[in-house]
Amino acid sequence: MKLSLVEDRTKPLGSRIVSFNAIIFATDEFCSEARSTLPPYLSVELAGKYLSGRLPVLNREQVARANARSGLNVLLCFEGWAYDGLSREQFLALREKQSEALRLAIAGNQVKEFLAAQIGEKNLQWMLDAGTRVRRDYSDCFRKANVPKQESSQWPWLVGLTKEEAFAKPGSNIAGLFIYTPPRFHFNRSQQALLQHALMGGTTEKLADSLSLSPWTVKKRWRAIYERVADVDRELLAPSIACSVHASSRGAERRRHLLNYLRQHLEELRPYDRRSVRSRISRRSDYG
Repeated sequence: MKLSLVEDRTKPLGSRIVSFNAIIFATDEFCSEARSTLPPYLSVELAGKYLSGRLPVLNREQVARANARSGLNVLLCFEGWAYDGLSREQFLALREKQSEALRLAIAGNQVKEFLAAQIGEKNLQWMLDAGTRVRRDYSDCFRKANVPKQESSQWPWLVGLTKEEAFAKPGSNIAGLFIYTPPRFHFNRSQQALLQHALMGGTTEKLADSLSLSPWTVKKRWRAIYERVADVDRELLAPSIACSVHASSRGAERRRHLLNYLRQHLEELRPYDRRSVRSRISRRSDYG
């Protein structure tokens, strides 16, 4: 699960969270059922499957294989917010931050379908404006259960978008989530962890503390990262500085160039299938 929070840092600790949402990478079977037969409130369905030991969520290895093959199903299923008391400008700023958080959570993965469980017409309209389409309004479920129709602010909806639909009508916010470029550098998992922490800032000492590593290990890992990048795209890193007295500034400059690139290419920090990479390298060698 990838959890995203939007906070108002002007408020005291303990009351800063304005909204949250969580996504999972779900199996094909669960998404098919969600579009056709499952009752509303998918978060409740997922909680029940978790308790029964049948959680339809992909693990890291399965995500890596899907990224190398047909792609992933992204399901936005847990969401909450505190809109009360917000001005119109604050409300728009909150929506913008929610969109940004969603992009950061998903971008860099090969997505084939996006689904979102929404409650209320306001949230439905936001998702429709972002480019999704209605998959279910659950009227049939409430009718079969003989449950009175709820208020519009409490009515559940399932919206979604497939890669084919996004490519047929590009330009929307959600359509942008389907843009995918395969990773070039294939950092290993420990290198990805260092780079992910580095994107949030911090000195070598702070990175070492957050990763429970020694500063020496962090520096060694940076060297290995730079060597890998140089093997693939030497021009990405800053030009080397000949004078050794500038070694620290040279390292900071290289780090800045690399992190700026990674902010635009999050696929380098996502799980990937090593076997498929080795297979492509072997095929290139055979034809070379």
